[in-house]
Amino acid sequence: MIKYIAEISSKFKGLKNGMEKNPIVWKNQTDTPEKMQEKIDILDSIEKEIESMKEQLTIKQIEAHKLCSEFDEYAIRVTSIAIGLEGNNQLRLMPYGIKLRKPAVKKSIPTTILHVSISDDSEGSGYLITTQYDKSADLFEWQKGVATDSTKPNIIPEMKFFKKTTKTSFVDNDVKNGVKYFYRVRSVNAAGEGPWSEEVSRES
Repeated sequence: MIKYIAEISSKFKGLKNGMEKNPIVWKNQTDTPEKMQEKIDILDSIEKEIESMKEQLTIKQIEAHKLCSEFDEYAIRVTSIAIGLEGNNQLRLMPYGIKLRKPAVKKSIPTTILHVSISDDSEGSGYLITTQYDKSADLFEWQKGVATDSTKPNIIPEMKFFKKTTKTSFVDNDVKNGVKYFYRVRSVNAAGEGPWSEEVSRES
């Protein structure tokens, strides 16, 4: 039931109920249970009309969506004809309201071998790790390795995934004194992964 109609209808129903339960009090009054019922009936009738109109509106909306879908297909066909007749010329197509889509540029797998530089973080005890900008990269994938044999500090350890980021630099605070760390990076985009950089190390 429509809320605002239901609220008023409820008031009349309450008044009618009170009058019917106290007929002696309301005997000589011009307002009667019958008049209350008339108001209730009018409200019910209006609500039925509104609900009927809602149903009709829903039907019309469905018809309109179907019609627009059919007409859109027709417009697409005529648009294709116009593009053919005007020689795919954007300036000549402007009066038609047609804008040609720019051909999608397919990305290639990154080929640049990046370089890594490591410096002390001026604001903490970690390292500032940096690489250069690569226009073919959507993001940069970093690996990190930790030297486990202090007697062989130059042997490159197993490199493990460290992070992916869109930034060309970041701070690594997860370092310990007396330990040598290695880093490498590669460019990544939707087409694939580029070559790994050389491993660059630093001992804390």
